[in-house]
Amino acid sequence: MGITLNGKWYFRRDKNSKCDYKKVAKEFADGKIQDQMGIPINWQLAGLNNFNGAVWFIRKISISNDEDKNRFKVLRFEGVDYFCDVWINGEYIGNHEGYFQRFWFDITENINANENLVVIKVTSPLEEPGKVWPNRKKLIKGIFNHHDCRPGGWDLKHGQDQNTGGIWNDISVDFLEGVYCDYSKIKSIVGSDKKNAKIKIDIRLYSFAASDTINKIIFKIIDKHGVEKSLLKNLKLNPGKNDFTVAMTIEEPKLWYSWDLGEQNIYKLIVSFQSEILHEANFGIREVQLDSNQKFYLNGDKLFLRGTNVIPDQFLSRLTDEKIKMIVRLMKEANINVVRVHAHVNRKEFYDECDNAGIIVWQDFALQWTYNESEEFKKNAVSQIKDMVRLNFNHPSIAFWCCHNEPGEQIATLDTLLFDAVKEEDDSRIIRKASNFEEHPYDGWYWGKKEHFAAAPMGPLVTEFGAQALPGSNSLKKIVGGDLYSPDYKIWKYHNFQYEQTFQIAKIDSGKSIKEFVDNSQSYQAELLKTAVNYYRREKNRKIAGIFQFMFIDCWESISWSVVDFYGVKKAGYYALKESYQPIYLSLNLWQDTYFPNSLFKFDIFIINDMHTTFKNCTVKFEISKKEFGMINLKTIERDSIEKFNWEKLRIFLPDKLKTGKHSCSCKLLDNKLELISETSFVLMIEKKIKI
Repeated sequence: MGITLNGKWYFRRDKNSKCDYKKVAKEFADGKIQDQMGIPINWQLAGLNNFNGAVWFIRKISISNDEDKNRFKVLRFEGVDYFCDVWINGEYIGNHEGYFQRFWFDITENINANENLVVIKVTSPLEEPGKVWPNRKKLIKGIFNHHDCRPGGWDLKHGQDQNTGGIWNDISVDFLEGVYCDYSKIKSIVGSDKKNAKIKIDIRLYSFAASDTINKIIFKIIDKHGVEKSLLKNLKLNPGKNDFTVAMTIEEPKLWYSWDLGEQNIYKLIVSFQSEILHEANFGIREVQLDSNQKFYLNGDKLFLRGTNVIPDQFLSRLTDEKIKMIVRLMKEANINVVRVHAHVNRKEFYDECDNAGIIVWQDFALQWTYNESEEFKKNAVSQIKDMVRLNFNHPSIAFWCCHNEPGEQIATLDTLLFDAVKEEDDSRIIRKASNFEEHPYDGWYWGKKEHFAAAPMGPLVTEFGAQALPGSNSLKKIVGGDLYSPDYKIWKYHNFQYEQTFQIAKIDSGKSIKEFVDNSQSYQAELLKTAVNYYRREKNRKIAGIFQFMFIDCWESISWSVVDFYGVKKAGYYALKESYQPIYLSLNLWQDTYFPNSLFKFDIFIINDMHTTFKNCTVKFEISKKEFGMINLKTIERDSIEKFNWEKLRIFLPDKLKTGKHSCSCKLLDNKLELISETSFVLMIEKKIKI
């Protein structure tokens, strides 16, 4: 119960943070502050272009309901970027640092039933270029203030453009009976026979009473069919913070699985005090494990990780439910079963959607490259990474915590502390110190050639690989404007385009038109992804346990490694990923660049089954221009397996009458009812056989 404070707020810019509360309050009283901003929003989207510094937000509120006047009151924030200071009726309430956390203040003694002046100072500063930014950063904002997919990229002058500062999520005043729930952490331990699961609930409650009280707290767990299990606990609450652990057992638990292994069973916890619901949280019952060979297990079933990296949007206030659903749907349609939330913490709704869709989450902390080495910074980072774990603990989709992206040598200093901090909060998930450079093979983009992926480099978990590709010409025109036929590469660079890698390493031909340039660029990305995924998946159950393509979608109007552009338009690379990420995949290796009519079709085929389903009496059928020219009869495709066949044993011949040139071909896997299980497309180049 409460009132929302979303809506119009008066605001005042304070670029150098020289104002104090008294000055701002007087200016407001004198009518000198007239600008208004709709909250929630990142201030860049509200027209404060490239603004770094402080913004003061001012608003008057009142409590009209007589019943609410006698309740305890909490001012709650769902997300502020980055420093936040709060005053009510001239009295300083408190402060907070961070961009992703929920936080609150007890304002019972500060607010009255009549008119109240609420003043919030939000500061998101510029980190001094060269001295602090980019190598000794102090702000824990990850990709939001330093990344090569954000506005300005790495540029010393422009790399902090389009500041994400602001009150980006909801504000409210909650009215309480006397107890407030800060958070819960719901951990499940599944019995070896999966007949029961022990549920351990760690919960933090705040009591507003002046002395100790005994309170009846009801814990209720409800499954998706509405079946309830309740537990009444008489808990002694001291004034202020109270931590409790409550245990329950669920018989015949319905486990949470990724979409390719099973159902996404979600339970709900409801915690009640008197007639008031203190807390609600969704959770799933499941167990995750990474063995000594880095192979991933979900509820005891081994799963090859077919992943991507994602930054859904540069501005969290702009990330709507509709866009979240679109991104998660496109990932699932591309046969992705795991997503790495890249070097940032996203909003709750994104993780909810992954829970419901069965997409496993690798969750990075908001550290990108290197940071300040001081003890003060380390202490702050430890505190904030614990916030991340507590905030997102109950999402069953989250299987991994990762402390830092590409930290270099800080993996041995800062990240050791962060690893220990995460382990204190959560011993039920997989924790990694970092995703570092030795897991990021950018062959064919930053160095070498895409054919280097034949060696399946940098396993067993490959957490980044990929190449840039231009978006389609319509999107490109919106992004960079101007004459696309005579590009201004300075503008393109600001939008993250990498000139050297495009032309000197990947050697992409710009062609004679923008359409040719786009086609060549997207074709290159698609071929690189298909090449890499094929070689990596052939090493399933041996040297490779999982792969994460970089990057799924653009987080702003950019030219990047994405396979879906900022406007939601798919590139050719999306379809390459979708095909090569099929749970049951036919990976084809052609022995020749060109073939001849009525000649042996020389190839290797790898039948890769990531599912825990066995298929019997299947058929592999080859088609050229939709006409069958070869078939393989299979007795069994075992669950979670890989099997290789080659041309010498199969002796398949190409048709006699084939025209020269390129032919669209397919390789299809059919079940015992001749229904399609999987299909891989490929191209054959046919030449005339010269008679000698």
